[in-house]
Amino acid sequence: MKPTESPQPAAAADNGTVNRVLRILTCFAEKESWGLNELSRNLNLPRATTHRLLNLCKPLNFVTQGEDGHYMPGIELYRLAGRLASEAPINQIGTPILQELRDQTDETVLLTLLVRNELKMFFALSASPAHPLRYRIEKNRLEPLGWGAAGRSLLAFLSQDEIDQVIQRAEPSPLDQRPMDKDELLHSLQVIRDQGYALSHAQRAPGAFGVSMPFFDFRGDIRGNLTVTIPDFRYEPGKENTLIALLRVAAATLTQRLGWS
Repeated sequence: MKPTESPQPAAAADNGTVNRVLRILTCFAEKESWGLNELSRNLNLPRATTHRLLNLCKPLNFVTQGEDGHYMPGIELYRLAGRLASEAPINQIGTPILQELRDQTDETVLLTLLVRNELKMFFALSASPAHPLRYRIEKNRLEPLGWGAAGRSLLAFLSQDEIDQVIQRAEPSPLDQRPMDKDELLHSLQVIRDQGYALSHAQRAPGAFGVSMPFFDFRGDIRGNLTVTIPDFRYEPGKENTLIALLRVAAATLTQRLGWS
């Protein structure tokens, strides 16, 4: 009788590409910024292999690379994490700012983040007063940039090529599917750049005024905005300047805490 052969050991679990990519993403829970050599040593992987895996993550925005060459979590990784828990650093920084602005205005305040590679945005955080809104705000869903104060205050600070791409998409209003008016949009973006904030009415939500103030990251690039949304029956044009002043202070505080002076 032939003796039973011992089974061959299974391939090590960490040899697969998926497993290695997940190990890389897990490293960003330990530390936000990694150099390539440091990350390779931490993972016990060859430098070339680590570089190849990082390049797989970058087009999907799970990993981004700073000017110093270090790798950091990408916006898509933060967005995915936001579905599960509000532990992303910008959420930790932004939550008290949103709450203070909500208390000052007695209106709903939103923190919007730009997904630049997709030329989209999503609402990452909200802080609402006791009285309810008449409409629903869905967080962590990608939205177009061409409509509403939240979208346009981001689009205004992108490159002309990026603006042209958004225009070419011609995405209709998410509220009522009205078509995009190129001339109206371009004029609106110029006004936003000149005054530093955006105003809109009933472009993204029914009967809602939006006032958005952009904030920037440590490189000075547009990162997102703070938006106060007000039902039209509570909107008072005479208080607009006060509202803008409060938003300006809040956005400047957030920008400063992200490392840009």
